[in-house]
Amino acid sequence: MAERTDEESRSVDTTGEAIERPEDRAAERFLDLESELAAGSDATLPDGTVRPGRLVDAAPVPGADVPEEYPLDPGDGRALAVTLELEGGRSVPAYLDWPENGDPAEESTLGRLLAGLDIAPEQLAKLYGREVLVEVVDGRYTLYLPDEPPRGTGRDRYGVIAGVATSVATLAGLALGVGPGAPLLLLFVLLTLFLLPVFTYRDAWYLRTHSDWEGGPVFWATLAALPGVNLLSTAMYLRDRSGAIFL
Repeated sequence: MAERTDEESRSVDTTGEAIERPEDRAAERFLDLESELAAGSDATLPDGTVRPGRLVDAAPVPGADVPEEYPLDPGDGRALAVTLELEGGRSVPAYLDWPENGDPAEESTLGRLLAGLDIAPEQLAKLYGREVLVEVVDGRYTLYLPDEPPRGTGRDRYGVIAGVATSVATLAGLALGVGPGAPLLLLFVLLTLFLLPVFTYRDAWYLRTHSDWEGGPVFWATLAALPGVNLLSTAMYLRDRSGAIFL
């Protein structure tokens, strides 16, 4: 027997009009509760929560329009009000510094955002539709902006992977006596003391200035220079890297 549709599940009076049953009204109330819960769930996210978002609108507004508790003080000037679309389709407001002279300073929130996305100030229209990181600060949505200016290109991660793979192969060759020992030992020393630490340091700075990763480049580069330890530390570094959320 075919299942009845929602329309067919309602009673029909003698005039032919559908009569909503009590269970139908109860189901609709549960759906309303579900929508309300989903709409309010983002507001209770703990501070420091970082999630992806997309810039879908922007307009300069008077500084007085920025909520007092928002972590931005435009003073008597103006601010850039942006609309961020979060995963799931919900839109939330956020605010950035807006330069009165038309040239955002590098240390301003707008300047840091443009630098992080590699967008020139005169190409501001490229912000539309860009994927960004959204952070909860003091219960308010803000754009996540690394503290340091962007560094690196991201290609150094291949050097990290190649370096640790070559180190393992070199150690295996030394242990098995494959090939001349002196050149293999020299290669291992070169990889351990120079190449792997350098690639790790440079890639860690790229990671720190282009994602929500907040590790220490010097710390990971130092571990990469320690024979034996660097195999484990590099594996841990690459695991942390894979979990980072990029701008």
